[in-house]
Amino acid sequence: MSNKLKEITYLTVKDLKKQEIILPGTYSNTFEKFAKNMKIDIDKKDMFLNDLKQDEEHVDKIVKKTNESLHTLKESTSDAQKAIVARDDKSLDVINTRLSKMEAQIEFLQKQLYSDPLTGAYNRKWFSEIYLNNDNFKNDGFISFLDLNRFKVINDNYGHIVGDQVLKYLVKFLNNEFNVSGIDIVRYAGDEFLILFDKSKISILNVEDKVIDAQKKLSRQKLKSAKIDELQFSFSYGLSAFKKGDNMEEILDKVDELMYQNKEACR
Repeated sequence: MSNKLKEITYLTVKDLKKQEIILPGTYSNTFEKFAKNMKIDIDKKDMFLNDLKQDEEHVDKIVKKTNESLHTLKESTSDAQKAIVARDDKSLDVINTRLSKMEAQIEFLQKQLYSDPLTGAYNRKWFSEIYLNNDNFKNDGFISFLDLNRFKVINDNYGHIVGDQVLKYLVKFLNNEFNVSGIDIVRYAGDEFLILFDKSKISILNVEDKVIDAQKKLSRQKLKSAKIDELQFSFSYGLSAFKKGDNMEEILDKVDELMYQNKEACR
């Protein structure tokens, strides 16, 4: 649900950026319009608060662990200074081991900070802070915008637990299909994903053929579980090249439109 809220917020801001003056009532009405289009009941406050609380707890956990690592770094630096003055090699070895463990912990926390907690794909924070510079692309490449077909039907018929499993499976599938250096998978919002191709690293790869192959292959997959005899799902996509300095929102608008064209063609 929280991802749906983020998606509605993104669509609301995107729509209102066309206006010079935005009043609170205008924002509220626009937000409600997109919520209704996505069949989200914004009056279910308890449900929203619960999902937002989960996101907050995830971030709080990372912050807490990061603060602990910084405290360890401060202590280790102080201890190292004393050991150097005392020429205590044994203590320096202990400190070195402690710092090595802390380095691994920080790398793990950084990965968590940039990962979607459900699927393990990169999140929008990673996309914004690592792949972009002030909302502009840092390098040349290609971007594919993926949207699961009839995902709401899956949630309605089988429940959100199965829906979550479908999202996890999709990311696992994409990681296997695009297991090449220079290709990254991002969960953008809800059941929308990005595949990012770094042009400098995938020069010999035919990007569109690769995406089409993945689309066809996924549509033939059949998922089974204790409660489901057989479940098939697919995605629609938009694909576009981008150059260093291109504005992210303009490119996303383009691939979003191409994705809807592909969705209509696949009906």
